[in-house]
Amino acid sequence: MSNGTAIFSTSAKAVPVIEALWITAVSLCADDRRTDTASLTIMTFNAEFLWDGVEPEDGADTLDFPWRHSQTEAEEHMAKVAEIVIRANPDILNLVEVENLDALTTFNTKFLTGRGYRPYLVNGKDTATGQDVGLLTRIDPDGNQIRRDDRQGHISTVSKSVSKNYIANITVGANQITFIAAHLRAFPTRPDLRLTREAQADALRSIALESIAAGRSLILWGDFNDYDGNSDAGDHLDDMPITTVLSLLRALDPVNPEDDLVNAASFMPKASRYTAFWDKNNNQHVDPPGEFSSIDHILLSRDLASKVEVVTIPHDHDPAHHPDHFPVVVRLRMDSSTVTASGSLRIESLLPNPPGDESVNEAVTLKNTGTATQSLTGWRLRDLAGHAWTLDADGSLAAGEVRQIKRNRRPMAMNNSGDTIDLVNPSNQVVQSVTYPHVDEGEIVTPSH
Repeated sequence: MSNGTAIFSTSAKAVPVIEALWITAVSLCADDRRTDTASLTIMTFNAEFLWDGVEPEDGADTLDFPWRHSQTEAEEHMAKVAEIVIRANPDILNLVEVENLDALTTFNTKFLTGRGYRPYLVNGKDTATGQDVGLLTRIDPDGNQIRRDDRQGHISTVSKSVSKNYIANITVGANQITFIAAHLRAFPTRPDLRLTREAQADALRSIALESIAAGRSLILWGDFNDYDGNSDAGDHLDDMPITTVLSLLRALDPVNPEDDLVNAASFMPKASRYTAFWDKNNNQHVDPPGEFSSIDHILLSRDLASKVEVVTIPHDHDPAHHPDHFPVVVRLRMDSSTVTASGSLRIESLLPNPPGDESVNEAVTLKNTGTATQSLTGWRLRDLAGHAWTLDADGSLAAGEVRQIKRNRRPMAMNNSGDTIDLVNPSNQVVQSVTYPHVDEGEIVTPSH
């Protein structure tokens, strides 16, 4: 237990094979610790062996990664993962390849202190790798509990359960959402594992259909170790799956199109759709584009897909030096109001990577498209992590005026590796969002209107 936030965990050796095992929190009242309750930012991230280095370690002795059996090196790896989490600033975070609840609690306590998260994890059945999926959330699950499900799915002659999964029911305002997390069998291109992963997908589909039938919204997320061949959500190289995993999960009930799920990747530019690095030539160096693929996914029920404001896959760390995946981040507008283009202010262009001192020279060009002077008092420019430039000191724009506004050491930094910049009005409404991929020095980002 740590700071009263840990969750009772049951050893995998003691868990009976039943369809639902509940893991209950200790002395916690359901709480919502978001700073902005009108929006919800979610993120799934394969953290590449988030171990704590404390003996005895989970997984077979044959496992080999540099920070195994070293608490110091394991915590150095945790610090790298935390930097990525902090930049994205999600409200609800799914972490893949977590050792156990102790490791997740250490990660939260030591590296995410004061950020409002509580850890939840239920031990899985993958004793070979010892990997699990864990949840960090600012909104406590209903009843302060999550569960796992060991039912088997069936494809052809193969029956298989999902060894690493959890199900969490979380109420976000008036929205009752079921989060189903999973890490499926690896190696997306191996034909001998095709039916195994499809059977796991069939098990997840069955769990998801129960949540849909109960009238809940649905988020199905994690590392599916497979490509989405759908033309709207395919990765940057059009990698085609040899399985039906993603089509099974997106369709759910094949005769009912109303329950179809939407891959969050469909809201992104195709060039930015890659989540994982595989060092094919083993040279310890990233050789794009062929060493990148998209195997981590967030699938949303249609009602939640209609609330999507921004989807990004931040490519702002070197995956050759771990972790070897990139996160998928989705921001949803959860209030009941309609976001309207209040006022006449618009982003004409961004300069995220200027020559010289970026803390001074980063710039956003704004235009007043209206017929009256527009005051900038109360307006902000905000990135995906919630950092902002307040525009109060920038005066006003006359009708039709176009003006470049420089950063001049304001807190928000526009990431050169890609980011999303919001224009936020004085009523805290996002009136425009501009998402861009990696930019070269001097490159101008012009939004589509």
